[in-house]
Amino acid sequence: MGEDYPQGPPKVTAMTTGFGRVRFNPNIYSNGKVCLSILGTWEARKAGEKWSAAHGILSVLISIQSLLSDKPFHNEPGHEHETDETVIEEYNQKIKHETLRVSLCDRLEEYLGWTTSNDSNRREGSKSIKRSFCNCQSQSPFIDIVKRMFLMYYDIYLDVVDVESTKVRDGTAFKLARFEFGNNLMDGHYQYSSIRTRLEAIQKALLAETTQWIRESRQWLTSETTTASNLRSQFDQITASREYDGSILLELEEDNPFSWSVTIIGMPMTQFDGGMFRAQIVFHDSFPEVAPRIRFVCEMFHPQVTRDGVPYYRVQRPEDVRQYLDALKKLVSEEPLADPTTHLNPKAAMLYWGTKEQRRDYNRNARRAAQRSAEY
Repeated sequence: MGEDYPQGPPKVTAMTTGFGRVRFNPNIYSNGKVCLSILGTWEARKAGEKWSAAHGILSVLISIQSLLSDKPFHNEPGHEHETDETVIEEYNQKIKHETLRVSLCDRLEEYLGWTTSNDSNRREGSKSIKRSFCNCQSQSPFIDIVKRMFLMYYDIYLDVVDVESTKVRDGTAFKLARFEFGNNLMDGHYQYSSIRTRLEAIQKALLAETTQWIRESRQWLTSETTTASNLRSQFDQITASREYDGSILLELEEDNPFSWSVTIIGMPMTQFDGGMFRAQIVFHDSFPEVAPRIRFVCEMFHPQVTRDGVPYYRVQRPEDVRQYLDALKKLVSEEPLADPTTHLNPKAAMLYWGTKEQRRDYNRNARRAAQRSAEY
């Protein structure tokens, strides 16, 4: 924000550009420029499109989000009514590829301290736009949530790779859109087999990171950190209250307050009836700033649980462990959320919201998982 804010608009720079190589949208340039009339970086066609003091950061974020449509080709002036589905799909295909390669793989590998210098789609001599944070932070405030979202949507990413790999061969060059030219473009080659390898390596590293928390927790316990006493206190209060009797069984693994063993009991007269779904909740010493990692250690067939057992959850009070337990309990006591952003298991979601026969198939799969859960 400049000195004239809010009378004048803020300055916005796109940071995810693949080292100045990737133009993710007709309105988001590879040099970081974001073309929007509300920002004064594009000509306003109507008076209401211009910036005013009544606008705020939320207005800017919503405007940027509106650019990320299912057919971004139409964002380019003069191409709003393009009907050639071939050129529209070709543009979408490379955006999907670069979204996985740059916004996911490059970002997570940076957070993990890995190098991506061998990436063949990086332009020689190009440099990343430097990220700077406030004086109170030395690193991105989004690291934890990005890691958690990666684990949640990992199955979705792999499914995209599988589908798109059938459409293009590795090594095929991107086709340039009519409005791409000079350095303001998205060029490169499809390399889905490389992306799959990178995604698998990242997931493996993040799961290992969770295991590392448990090892490090021994030192946190020895140091008697505030978090250790907080978590033990919450565990004692929750178990003493008996509020989850009949629905959740709780215990500390090896008397470690940083590692909770949770067993969710399936509700009677549901497809989860008789199920004993065991999950592990692992906390970091920086809790609640760093959210706990939750994962079912038994099979669970549910739209909001990945094939590897990572559940979708959202809490209002991240410092309250009860909120996480309630989120797990809702998986077997309430109907799955219709919001597609919560669907982590594509097959389960397709069957649940499909035909009557598909719903019956979903129920059969869920009951089988419930029966097998007692074996873990």
